[in-house]
Formats: sequence, C-alpha cells, structure tokens
Amino acid sequence: MKKIFLTLILSFAILSCETPNEESNSDLPTVIDDTELVAIADAMYEAMNSDDVDSVLNFYADEASWSFPNGVNIEGKEAIGQMLATTTSIWNITREEGTNYLALEGTNESGEDFKVLLSWGGQTFSNVDTSITVPYHNILFF
Repeated sequence: MKKIFLTLILSFAILSCETPNEESNSDLPTVIDDTELVAIADAMYEAMNSDDVDSVLNFYADEASWSFPNGVNIEGKEAIGQMLATTTSIWNITREEGTNYLALEGTNESGEDFKVLLSWGGQTFSNVDTSITVPYHNILFF
C-alpha cells in the first residue's frame, strides 16, 4: 500500500511540473551572432585610441550614460566626451587577447527592440610611464 501511495505522489509531482514552452520564454533575450556588434565595439576602441573623441561619440545617443563599477555615473553624450578626452589623453586602452563576448537581442518592456554586447576579459591602460592590466566587464546597448 505504501508503494502505491508513493507511486501516486511521485506521479502527481512529475505531472504537475510545468514544461517551459517557446511562448512562455518569448520575452527573454536570445543569443545572437556577435560578429557585427564586436566590429562596432572594435571601431569605437580604434577611434578612442586615436584620440578621436568625436568619432567615438558618433556611437553614442545624446541620452547615453557611462557607469563605472564604483558607482560613478556620467550622463549625456557631452559629459561622456569630456571624460573620454581626459582619459584618452592619458591612456592608450586595449583589450587583451581572449576577450569574451556574448551578444543578445530582445524586446524591452516598452516594446522596443534592443541588442546588447557583453564583453569581459583583461584591459590594459598604458602610457609612456606605466602599463596596467585589469579585469574588466563591459555592456554596450545598441
């Protein structure tokens, strides 16, 4: 009798598990080929390392923001340009070989389509006097 009850309970437990279907996950971003987004990020880094802040800013919307891990946020294209002008005058910034990428696309709560490029790895800041390599993570929204 105990085996019958155990079998019934396990059967109900298994049957009550909800199997996700494609419709229930449709609001989640999907992984896409990162080639196009990595090319855009590479072009942005090239412009940055050429001290061409105006070209870098062409990649940004007027309402763009730049957030640092320490909680400092820079709001607006003009403010980002000022920060980049200072930074690129001091440092040459390169991403290390072996940078990892993940590209996603989806639709936000407002119904707008978006693409995101996540990247992480080593990043080197160098100038005539010094070179510092630090782990970094970056999220670019398109």
